[in-house]
Amino acid sequence: MALGVDPATINEQQVPQLLTVIEMAFAEAGELLRHSERGAGWQVEDVELLQTQGRASRSVFTRILSLAETRPLLREALNGTFLDVGTGVAGIALEAARTCPNLQVDGIDIWEPALALARKNVAESPYSDRVRIMNLDISALATEQRHSLVWLPTMFLKRSVLEQALDRIVVASCSGAYLIAALYTQPKDSFTAVLSTLRTMRSGGEVTDPSELQDMLKSRGYTDLEVSVTPIATFILGRRPSGVS
Repeated sequence: MALGVDPATINEQQVPQLLTVIEMAFAEAGELLRHSERGAGWQVEDVELLQTQGRASRSVFTRILSLAETRPLLREALNGTFLDVGTGVAGIALEAARTCPNLQVDGIDIWEPALALARKNVAESPYSDRVRIMNLDISALATEQRHSLVWLPTMFLKRSVLEQALDRIVVASCSGAYLIAALYTQPKDSFTAVLSTLRTMRSGGEVTDPSELQDMLKSRGYTDLEVSVTPIATFILGRRPSGVS
């Protein structure tokens, strides 16, 4: 129940994913205890922790695929170019390439210790011809309308950076493109909610309210806004209207 999952509802297929999430939670807690002095922001250099988080992050794209099953326009976006913001060690990027053979993937990040592992992971995979890994700040994203689907983990971004990121993503996205922005789900229990907020702050983020994130997308012209909640992460989905340039 600590993960917000009723053990009675777990099926055999979910076990590996849950074990990876548990592994990540222990790794993050251990890093906090060992390095409590470091400031907020993504400054992790521990190879084991980085790779563990990469494995856990693959479930993000599994969830996106699940959402696409009942959303034809989102499913169509899986045939274009996917932008994985904050790609880390390329866990999400590689899962996207593995499950969507028609999808090109751009993974961007600015944390070189993670990027070094990402390049290695991609090179050792069968998908190196479809996955590009770049040391690129979101503020320097090209304005070419390239991306049909964008993943944006807002829990790693200060509000000012998040606002700037959204502005760049809008002009770098195709007509009809989807943006999926995520934040950690705030539990109803007050103590657990404090821990969730601490996790966001430790990761470098600030925004924790889904309605606030929705308003940010709406103000930039995104339509078909939806909120998808699980115990771990809340997804805000938005789509650029077709025919816009």
